[in-house]
Amino acid sequence: MQFRTVSQPELDALDALIVPVYSDGTAPPGLAEDARQTAEWVAAQSGPVKTYTATTHLRQTENGATRVVVVAAGRREEFGMERARRVASAGIRALWLSTARRVAIALDVEELGADAAAQAAVEGALFSMWRPEAYRTTEEANLLPPLEEVQLIVDDEAPDAIERGMAVGEAVNWARGMANAPANMLTPTLLADAARQIASEHGLTCEVLDEDRCRQLGMNSFLSVARGTDEPAQFIVLRHAGREGEGYDLALVGKGITFDSGGISIKPAEDMHVMKYDMSGAASVIAAIGAIARLGVPLNVIAAAPCTENLPGGHATRPGDVVTSMSGKTVEVINTDAEGRLVLLDAVTYVQREGATRVVDVATLTGAIRIALGLHYTGLFGRPEGFVDAVQRAGTLAGERLWPMPLSDEYRDDMKSEIADLRNSHSRLGSAIKGAAFIEAAVEPETEWVHLDIAGTGWADDDKPYSPKGPQGSAVRTMVTLAQRLAARRS
Repeated sequence: MQFRTVSQPELDALDALIVPVYSDGTAPPGLAEDARQTAEWVAAQSGPVKTYTATTHLRQTENGATRVVVVAAGRREEFGMERARRVASAGIRALWLSTARRVAIALDVEELGADAAAQAAVEGALFSMWRPEAYRTTEEANLLPPLEEVQLIVDDEAPDAIERGMAVGEAVNWARGMANAPANMLTPTLLADAARQIASEHGLTCEVLDEDRCRQLGMNSFLSVARGTDEPAQFIVLRHAGREGEGYDLALVGKGITFDSGGISIKPAEDMHVMKYDMSGAASVIAAIGAIARLGVPLNVIAAAPCTENLPGGHATRPGDVVTSMSGKTVEVINTDAEGRLVLLDAVTYVQREGATRVVDVATLTGAIRIALGLHYTGLFGRPEGFVDAVQRAGTLAGERLWPMPLSDEYRDDMKSEIADLRNSHSRLGSAIKGAAFIEAAVEPETEWVHLDIAGTGWADDDKPYSPKGPQGSAVRTMVTLAQRLAARRS
């Protein structure tokens, strides 16, 4: 699917024209008069509708008919990049099950500017072109239109904005595809192979540490999770050299549990099949560093994804066992279903020893964050306050909502063991915060660190404006935007 900008499309040559119409009944300025009148007429006939609802009208011409897809865009004064993404996606979704090949999307340049409007439309269009039915064999699985070209109606050329939109949109969809894969089709080894492919495509350096190498490095916290499975653990490391010099300006760390049964502390059977998505953090950081490299962001970035299954077995770690982490801190394993923090503890240590001064870790870490924030906000923890604010601003710009959570000494004290330095679980009260406090134990005093708990936002139980229910590719946009903003600050 190709994107290009046009000042005015040839309507007779299009299969569909997507137009946002605001709550006052007006379409964006800059649209051809006949297209504007048609869109506003369709909106008037539809009456009040929910925002992002799409209404389709066939515009008859001598050469046939063009679909005019009118998307309710809400109040114009509230229109921003996130709404622009959702409008573009809702418009494309209205074309599912159609044969549309050439489509144009009207942009509101006055509200957003040409670059922001174009990037948002590209991202939204790509988001809508992902479906979860990857393993169906029936014809009903082919819901997506065979789109070949999407025209963005704007007077200015915006090649950089289009490339940014494509890099981010395709990265998010890649992460979705990984999280959607069943555990028998995405083992740690296969996820490592996928990371190697990303590295090859985008000029990254890829290294995969096997269990022997991890053992040599002292990653016993990570390896304790892998003891119950026959699948070999894989510690994936990707590096982007965006500037000259040593060290890493940013490290991205993602939890890669390709299936989580809970281990000996086994989970209830209900909805356990969804635990294939417990590697969403790993998929997101791999996708994000791929997009960062594709865009040539002038930073040195390292990504680490500790990947394993968490299963019960004869050699599985038992509640009460004590292991020594890469940092040297000892950990009493209270609950083997609190495994994500065990693998992240070593991964955070690893990237700091590689020279990272800023760390963002991403994980489907706790069910507690779903209780606290529901499915609409990612939990945001970290230090210092300035870096936490920077990540939150990046998320806002990227269209992802992050909510700052407290992290104080009371929670840190709760994670101290009576027989070891740390324990990986305490009580259910404040457990999302305690999970973050446990990971923080590996963070050096001078390191800037943020933990993103995407257990609520990583998987949607219902359809969203630009995605069907299922994996969402959470935090990819935030990490790419953060890297771009850090690079801009350096220049």
